[in-house]
Amino acid sequence: MEMKLAWQGNSRTWIIVIFAIFSITLNACDKKNIGETKKDTIDKSIVLSADGIGPINATTSFNMHQLTLAFSDYSVVEEANYQEGTPFPVIRIYEGVKTIMTIIPDATRQNIFSVIVEDNIVSNNLGHHLGSVYNEVYAYGQTEECQPGSEDMAGKVLCYAPKTPNILYVFTGTGEASANMPSADVLQSWGLESVIWRP
Repeated sequence: MEMKLAWQGNSRTWIIVIFAIFSITLNACDKKNIGETKKDTIDKSIVLSADGIGPINATTSFNMHQLTLAFSDYSVVEEANYQEGTPFPVIRIYEGVKTIMTIIPDATRQNIFSVIVEDNIVSNNLGHHLGSVYNEVYAYGQTEECQPGSEDMAGKVLCYAPKTPNILYVFTGTGEASANMPSADVLQSWGLESVIWRP
């Protein structure tokens, strides 16, 4: 009888120990899952490629509601720009007071005509970042199709990104300005100011 009671006591002890180990294991798994969830939710990366910029692609509408949902981690604001005195809407994505990108509509104001990337929060899968120097992007003497900017882009140079016909790199610097292209030697030191993506 005493042996039976002793066994029952030991059995209870083992049950308690096993239950404690099981609880600790479950808690550890839960903490791991919570950590993974937090990691997933704080990932705010936006990637530029020929196909689009983050959630923006060729099928994305110029729509304030749609873009607000797509960039829920940022401030999305519709503002007026002016071209030759005529106002037209643009949608800007901000982080605080910093402009990340400007979205420009087509003539119908229903679709996206272009997106201007203005901050390195947007990473470029071509490997270049804002601030890159021209000669870091193109080899000297490489014949890229470039042209001088006009209107808002006056004094800047727009060049197609390497092997990517729907991405333009906007370079700025000192030296020759206005309507003429700077010489190849001058252009070598100009910096990448912004990137323009078109659907």
